[in-house]
Formats: sequence, C-alpha cells, structure tokens
Amino acid sequence: MVLSNQELHDILIKELGISGLPKEAQDEIAGKLGEIILKSLTVAIFESLSSDAREEFEKISVNGDNALIQEFLEKSVPDMHALMENEVRKTLQNFGGAETGGEEKPKERGEE
Repeated sequence: MVLSNQELHDILIKELGISGLPKEAQDEIAGKLGEIILKSLTVAIFESLSSDAREEFEKISVNGDNALIQEFLEKSVPDMHALMENEVRKTLQNFGGAETGGEEKPKERGEE
C-alpha cells in the first residue's frame, strides 16, 4: 500500500510537532518535505528494481497513471511500505524535527 498525500501530510505534521502553527505554514512545510521524501523514495525504488523492471517503471511513469504505477510498485517492490517508512524517517532525521531515530536535535544557542 502506498501512502496518500494526505496521510503523508498528517504524519509529517504530527512527527514535526507543528500542529500549533497556522494551517498555511503547516501545508508549506509538509509540502516541501513531502517533495523531498517523494524524490528520495523514487530513487530508492529505482535502485531496488532490476534493469528490466526499471525500463517498465520508466514507461509506466511517463503516462502518469497513478493506479497503474501503484499496481506495478506493489508487484515489483514487495517491501514497499517498509521502504516508504524508511525514507520518511530518514528525511525527518535529516530535517532535525523528529526524534524517531534516537538522534539528538542540535542544541539552541545558550542551551547546553
């Protein structure tokens, strides 16, 4: 199963702890991080595919049929959900807004 944009948006808002911000700010932050996650996930998927599957993925992706793309991914990437979770986690860790990986957030000035 592939996360919908709304599900990803909701996860990002929760994990970043930005639910108190105005909706426009939430949407902007979640949108930008969502784009980064999508790009990262696309690369990870592409790297996990065989060369034949990569060619097929490229052909399917060009026409933009999301249902066909999802069907292909479910068939060709058996660990898709784990891959998605990993890319979301990595992006949040890199962003520094989540504590999902046990990494410490950088300290603010004067905070030691």
